[in-house]
Amino acid sequence: MGIEEIEIDGQLITVSPPVSDISVNENSVRYQDSTGASETSFSTASQARDFADFLTNLA
Repeated sequence: MGIEEIEIDGQLITVSPPVSDISVNENSVRYQDSTGASETSFSTASQARDFADFLTNLA
């Protein structure tokens, strides 16, 4: 699987599957992809959940 991109909250986020260790904490999401550990923060908890859902579909 190649690189995946998504735009949320004005941020273009690049993810390199496979994805694991997804964790949501209020407005931020931590995850592990093939490039290592990452954390992304959002303006709202809803946006963080949407991004976590996107990552779950890549897992």
